[in-house]
Amino acid sequence: MSRTNPYDPKGGKRSIMVTTFTPVNCGSVPSSSYVPNATAKFEDESFQSFGLPPGTFESLRIQTQTQQQPRPFRLHGDYPVVLFSPAVTTSRLMYTLLLQEIASNGFAVVSVDHPYDADIVEYLDGHTVLGILANISTTTEYVSALDVRVKDMSFLLDQMHDEKVIRNLFPLSQGNSHLLSLDRVTILGHSLGGATAAQTILVDNRFVGGINLDGELWGSVVDKGLSSPFLLFGNANHTQATDPSWARFSSHLRGWKLELQLAQSEHYTFSDFPLLVDALSVSDEVRQIIQASRTGTIGGLRAKDVITSYTIATLQYFVYGHKSDLLSGPSVAYPDVKFIWISATANL
Repeated sequence: MSRTNPYDPKGGKRSIMVTTFTPVNCGSVPSSSYVPNATAKFEDESFQSFGLPPGTFESLRIQTQTQQQPRPFRLHGDYPVVLFSPAVTTSRLMYTLLLQEIASNGFAVVSVDHPYDADIVEYLDGHTVLGILANISTTTEYVSALDVRVKDMSFLLDQMHDEKVIRNLFPLSQGNSHLLSLDRVTILGHSLGGATAAQTILVDNRFVGGINLDGELWGSVVDKGLSSPFLLFGNANHTQATDPSWARFSSHLRGWKLELQLAQSEHYTFSDFPLLVDALSVSDEVRQIIQASRTGTIGGLRAKDVITSYTIATLQYFVYGHKSDLLSGPSVAYPDVKFIWISATANL
């Protein structure tokens, strides 16, 4: 990146780390580490206060590819691009399982780490950058962090138009120049990443729609609103009735809009944490502590199913105009999802 990193005390150039996900017919594949070594050690230390045993994150292994089943949408390339921004002080890698599922439904997903914002960013050469934003609390601090993130996301989309970059990020693009569909790019984020999605759409008209997973909103978009379609998806205690930024933002939305609320959830239900907690051998006491403060009691597999189902349905509406019944009103299959606000207006 040519721009100076505003957080770097040495005034170095900003450099972001990304992970890409694309659909693939792969069959059985070996497992791999959930996070790289330095990140695993850092997260182990960070979560010791929850009672997780040493080496927990170092021992986590996942399948980084999943068996692709036939889907009703494009499966031979021309994949719509989804950019993802995580919560503040949270690594992009903590959303791997959710984003992998979204990609398997016909999307090319790119998740981003914002250096000095994420708790740790581990680069390919092994060096790390630790976060410095854990204690931000004022509007000025949040808006400043948001501005840096928005520039990261627009820069990333710029890079998606560089053939050399695409070849490095997406190995499947070798010999397939039509792998990505860059005329239908959406943006998704959790927490401050959700606010980033909204503000980025406001300042960069290349995005056709966005999703905010449980993030308080900041920046000029709160009062200016958007003409692009947008989804707000909150936890069991988060709606526009409890968050003034959501209420103000919603009143200024001029296109299709939907607000959902997920029962039995907490803020980090919208990440891989519920699945990770369910997979770990932890005591009932530790599990209850984590559920109360981070993941809720909905359960990992159920949380993943609900969040990805509504996210995928929304993204398909944004890029194809296909409106699933899930977006039209309450579903018998998902009684844990409450419709807070829905608009029939479409601007696709």
